[in-house]
Amino acid sequence: MKKLSWLFCLLLASVAVSAAPLRVVTTTPDLADLARKVGGDRVTVDALSKGNQDPHFVEAKPSLILKVRDADLLIQTGLELEIGWAPVLIQASRNARVQMGAPGFLDASSFISPLETPVVLSRAAGDVHPGGNPHYLADPLNAVAVVKGIADKLSQMDPLHAATYAKNAEDYTRLLSAKIAEWEGLLASAKGVPFVSYHKNMAYFAQRFGLVEAGEIEPKPGIPPTPKHTAELIALMKTRQVPLILTMPQYEGRTAASLAKATGANVVVLALVPGALPEATDYIAAMSYNVAAIVNALGR
Repeated sequence: MKKLSWLFCLLLASVAVSAAPLRVVTTTPDLADLARKVGGDRVTVDALSKGNQDPHFVEAKPSLILKVRDADLLIQTGLELEIGWAPVLIQASRNARVQMGAPGFLDASSFISPLETPVVLSRAAGDVHPGGNPHYLADPLNAVAVVKGIADKLSQMDPLHAATYAKNAEDYTRLLSAKIAEWEGLLASAKGVPFVSYHKNMAYFAQRFGLVEAGEIEPKPGIPPTPKHTAELIALMKTRQVPLILTMPQYEGRTAASLAKATGANVVVLALVPGALPEATDYIAAMSYNVAAIVNALGR
């Protein structure tokens, strides 16, 4: 009887463990939304940064260390986007499950093909990422690849619910694919249109939808705008008749406004991630908002 009782207790414990949702922490809100869509009620998800923050610069607060400490899975953007703060949080958490290389650590950049991988590395070029441009979720087709990768990782960690993760990923991919076709249709007339962005974070979006990068407000990635560079940018925009200035809420607006005044271009504030603007309630809503904002700006 004692042996049967012990086996029964062990069975109950294993059921309880399998029934508990996986605790997922992501470095950015876009990854958090994708993880929620795949995991459903089998996961709880927390993002370590907010939509209106610059993801390159996040303070490694004790409250964030606690979130990482309790996580079963940590998902990062990678390509050194979070190099200044995520490794600090991971190490300080002392959570063996999510250390780099552990089963509970996932670098989402492993599922995509990076753009703008530098041939020569030099600090003189600014905040250049050795592995390539890390803003790859601006291309929704990369989000499709990341969704599959997250589903595979959750299935490995929670094999009893692998079918649920696979179905959730399939359903979301179907929805996202339909939206991509819709966005491509809306932006069809924008192909070949040049734009200036504040930071070099629109390369994947431009490649997907056919817009052309003419320059950035930052003279080099991560370097604040200077009067000299701004004057050069105004001349370039006038020569190329650039109609769009694309920026984000985390960047100062004074320089974009002065460029618009000097050139007649329209300033469009985009939501690169969920939560960046009130309309950006999730990844698809953010992308839909951005597409509509660009279309409206070109129509003015």
